[in-house]
Amino acid sequence: MTDSNSKKAMALGAVVILLIVLAGAYFGMSKKPQDALPDTSEVVQEDATTQTPPPVATDSHGDAVPTTIEEPMVEETTDAAPAEEAVPGEKVKIDLAAFTAPRTIGDANAPIKIVEYASLTCSHCAHFHNDVYPELKAKYIDTGKVFFEFREFPLNDPALKATLTARCLPADKYESFVSLLFKTQEHWAGDINYMKALAQNAKLAGMSDATFEACHSQGDLKLKVADAMQQAQDKWKVASTPTFIINDGAETIGGAKDLAEFERVFRKITNDAVGEAPAVE
Repeated sequence: MTDSNSKKAMALGAVVILLIVLAGAYFGMSKKPQDALPDTSEVVQEDATTQTPPPVATDSHGDAVPTTIEEPMVEETTDAAPAEEAVPGEKVKIDLAAFTAPRTIGDANAPIKIVEYASLTCSHCAHFHNDVYPELKAKYIDTGKVFFEFREFPLNDPALKATLTARCLPADKYESFVSLLFKTQEHWAGDINYMKALAQNAKLAGMSDATFEACHSQGDLKLKVADAMQQAQDKWKVASTPTFIINDGAETIGGAKDLAEFERVFRKITNDAVGEAPAVE
């Protein structure tokens, strides 16, 4: 190759290189700005996660209330009354003095005083109240010769619940309610739903549902019944029902006895002043 031809080739190569450089510069300047930005999809997604507020609801004023905040529910549960306090009966307080007051009938100055210890589920007690007590009352209590006091000595849970119910009634309704329980004993005492029967009978006697609930939930009432039973055992050795303590322990009658047995004891302790049967020897 001659020197002239070599010079021509070098010049042509320089022109080609210059054209390439100029073309690159031209296309670089004409590219749109947004095309030069990096892909921001991940950044946008991250921002959406960190900046988007929780789902909201609006109140009556149009103000936003976050639905994911649980504090109101916790406060409502905390402030709400416990289940047992929501029971109407819990609002009633049974008066202990009225509950433990003696349940008596007759003239307190009568020459003969009888204290009966009975269980309201005891069949012998029911026999006495259904078959013996009416005549005893007519002949001796109503005539001022006998002063009679009812005391409970419950031997099982139904008897305890019946005792509580009877004593939570006004004192002037006690005798008639106890009489009703003895007359209907076979219908409720052995029934698994005896509480329902007691509640129905109590309602018939005028007791409200609230008082009935309180009567069976107020723990100190049961303690009073237990204390009275302990005193009976300690003082009179009561171990079964019915047991009748006559004139402060001068005589004791236990079990299912007829009226004649009572009359014999009456005559014995009053020197024949009271009672139609011969005195007990």
